[in-house]
Amino acid sequence: MPDILISPENPLVDDKLWVLICGLEAYQKTTVKASTFEGNSKFSSFACYTADKNGSISLAHHSSLSGTYTGIKPMGLFWSMIQDPGQEPAGRRYMKRTVKTPQEVTITLYEGHLTLENIHSDKFKPLAIKTIERLFKRNDVTRVEIKHDRLKGTLFIPPGHGPFPGVLDMFGTVGGLIEFRAAMLANKGFITFALCYMSSHEVEEIETSYLQEAITWFCSHPDIMKTGIGILGVCKGGELALLLSTICTQVKAVVNINGPPFNSLAPLAPFDNCVQMDYSAVITVQPDSSIEVRTRDAICDNLTREKLTQTWKTDVQILYLVGEDDQSLHPRCAQMFQETYPQSKRHNLTVVRYPNTGHLIEPPYLPVTSSNKKTYEDDVFGKKMQKEVTLMWGGETEAHAKAQEDSWTRIIMFFHSVLLKKNVYSLNSQL
Repeated sequence: MPDILISPENPLVDDKLWVLICGLEAYQKTTVKASTFEGNSKFSSFACYTADKNGSISLAHHSSLSGTYTGIKPMGLFWSMIQDPGQEPAGRRYMKRTVKTPQEVTITLYEGHLTLENIHSDKFKPLAIKTIERLFKRNDVTRVEIKHDRLKGTLFIPPGHGPFPGVLDMFGTVGGLIEFRAAMLANKGFITFALCYMSSHEVEEIETSYLQEAITWFCSHPDIMKTGIGILGVCKGGELALLLSTICTQVKAVVNINGPPFNSLAPLAPFDNCVQMDYSAVITVQPDSSIEVRTRDAICDNLTREKLTQTWKTDVQILYLVGEDDQSLHPRCAQMFQETYPQSKRHNLTVVRYPNTGHLIEPPYLPVTSSNKKTYEDDVFGKKMQKEVTLMWGGETEAHAKAQEDSWTRIIMFFHSVLLKKNVYSLNSQL
């Protein structure tokens, strides 16, 4: 009987897995499917393989001939997952909302080379099934819900005796509290604070004083190193991280993932150089009347040095990750930001550009999101809408997946280097 072997057996989400299928006939054709649920949505991937002369298939050594990925891709089953067809609502982004439970992935083996339609049919009987649980949070990482005065978030404390290097984690305009990235960083020895700073999608509700309070409170924690903290932000979170580093001396390191290097969308005191966005050309109505939004070219043409966040006036260390196929923010913004740095301060800024990579650069081995749907019932991008809108993020699946793997290693190295003052990361680091 065929068997599916997976190592390690109790992995973290960012662990590279070794998947071996044995007990097949020599050169037998099979299809391997991976599936998982998140919320009410099911995501899956598949790949077609031919066993070797010993009746074995190793995902690390054998090539997928067709499916959601092709070639030798050991973790392809995980990053190439897409939402199953026919689901409502469609167009969902994979996002783990609770780290208290693992990502449960079912690996199913079928006879023959199947198609996308076939793998979702009940008429094909599995040859073997294996379920694995991938942890976002190690069992020995402590999770603490924070409601301190008006602050809301989640603290993750690694095992062992502190103090630990601290990282504040902020997502973008998705709103609410998102914990999975902070939990994953805590697995690496950081004390992390996943901060909720927007209850909805309204950027007007963001207050600088609230963010400053979060930094002050976080830095006062007894388990945190007193030499300063880092901030990890994507999109609006990256924008805010840059802004905060200019007024909060506790911030020593910033990782900005495709966040605008300027105050965008709405004025935020004391930053008085809000860049007004021109959304007149970013909305596309398709022949089927569906609406797609690409905000890539929405910045005004007169974006100047004076409107950029002037982090070069500080000594904060910055790792700026840029998806060159970002359909939300044009990568030329990063180029302009880099060009503003005087030669004497350029050692404080590392810009890493990823070709064919979109906006949402997540931790590795998670499904790639090149677009997702949202329902708007109010004014959006200057127009009244009460319908589904597809937000285009960009990115070619395989290139984006490679960027997620590379960037995660860089982020961990960067924070270790700056916050622990270890010389493990430099401007020209090649991974």
